Amino acid sequence: MDDKDKLILFELLQDCRQPLSKIAKTVKLPQQTVSYRIKKLETDKVIKKYTANVDYQKLGLNRHSLYLDLKGIKGEKVDEYLKTITSIEEVSCCYMLHNVSKWKIYVSVWTKTIGRYDEIQTKIISKFRKYIKNYLSFQGVRSYTYFAKRLNPKKKSKIDVKEDMDNIQLKDIDWKIIKELKNNSKISIVDLAHKFHTSTDNILRRIRNLKKKEIIQRFYPILDINKLGWKEYTFISRIDPSFNKNIEKLIEFSKKDPRFIIVIKAVGYVNLYYAFLAKDNEELNDITEEIENILGRGLLETHKIEVANMIS
Repeated sequence: MDDKDKLILFELLQDCRQPLSKIAKTVKLPQQTVSYRIKKLETDKVIKKYTANVDYQKLGLNRHSLYLDLKGIKGEKVDEYLKTITSIEEVSCCYMLHNVSKWKIYVSVWTKTIGRYDEIQTKIISKFRKYIKNYLSFQGVRSYTYFAKRLNPKKKSKIDVKEDMDNIQLKDIDWKIIKELKNNSKISIVDLAHKFHTSTDNILRRIRNLKKKEIIQRFYPILDINKLGWKEYTFISRIDPSFNKNIEKLIEFSKKDPRFIIVIKAVGYVNLYYAFLAKDNEELNDITEEIENILGRGLLETHKIEVANMIS
């Protein structure tokens, strides 16, 4: 892993469907070299998969986060539990969390109504009630996703903002295209056309329309951050709502600091979620101190989260 690899990854994070020739020109390497390096990054599992960042709020959906603390559950039951969770259509992703976290499973759910989310939450908790020690739930209001800005701090990185609610109606084929691109955003237009028994022109037109309406915000690779020499730290915090100015100050700080990868302002018992990259404990302590200084007396409670495995 060298600086050129990091520059290539930075460009892939801006748009992993952009032509190799464009990436090669940007990083000033021959196209064949760029292709070889990307394949090696895939083989070495630095790039874990390719996906799409979708703004479900444009489709009238609200983001809910559910954290579960489990006890006395065996491996096969965990697998059964995870299958139950990921089989629910509105679940966008599910993560197993390290033991260092108070919470063991994180679930992201997008629903049109709070009533539907209540149904999903009840289904998940009821299925394995005797194994659930505790749970925590909150709803996202506004989010800023930066991904790995620090791969190339000298260049302006794309920011994905999820804020305004809309109710754009999509055709069934558009939903299917989104699902395929979430699963593999490098899938070819030809393969998509063949899968849905339509023309390549139709697929291209629909993807362009989804991007124009900013429903699809970007195509990008999911990276193994540890292999880049950094560690990802995620925190969920309860902030006194009367300290809203401090939350907004932290959001502005995160836009300028290349170590941040996401900030979510939320409503609920927990109302702030943020994640950043640090190379060592000294840097971790440095950024944690800065965050605590910004939030001040408004910081009431914080939970550290570490992802062990992405399930979906």
